[in-house]
Amino acid sequence: MPLPEQLIDRLSRESAQTPGWSGKILMFSGTVFFIGFAAYIGLVFGYKPYLENQVAELDSQIKTFGQQVPPEEQNKLISFYSQTINLQNIFSRHVVSSQIFKWLEKNTRANVYYTKLSLSSSNNRLNLSGASKTIDDFAGQLLVFQNNPLVLKIAINTFISSANNLWQFDITLFLADNAFSQTAVQQ
Repeated sequence: MPLPEQLIDRLSRESAQTPGWSGKILMFSGTVFFIGFAAYIGLVFGYKPYLENQVAELDSQIKTFGQQVPPEEQNKLISFYSQTINLQNIFSRHVVSSQIFKWLEKNTRANVYYTKLSLSSSNNRLNLSGASKTIDDFAGQLLVFQNNPLVLKIAINTFISSANNLWQFDITLFLADNAFSQTAVQQ
């Protein structure tokens, strides 16, 4: 069946149009480009000079402050700061023997007590003499020391039964090299 004449006339009069999405993409891309370009211009000619002005202002304040403090005072301050840092470094590596008592308190079982303590930081040894109520208490104490990362080795020098139903012992703990530093003992 042939097409009606009215339809043919109408089709011949209408201009051929491309789809509308291509124009919209071009408009969107142009808008994004101009917004980005405007932001760039704003940053280069507005914000950058503002930041440079702030930096220059702070530099002038630093120079003014530096001129207010005499060079002798500046040298004293630098010297004091250097001494403070050096002391901090020395104290961080200092042997803290008083911390051993806190460590012993934390790592001693209930039925064990010490009668004598001898500490040698030069060869990292801790000699302990004491008593335990039972053999199991002594064995438990040895296990606590054995599981502690600061103790490398344990030597049992003596272990005897005393007249008052206690077990007397004398042990030597061989400690790690960093055992006497403040941070290691606090573990």
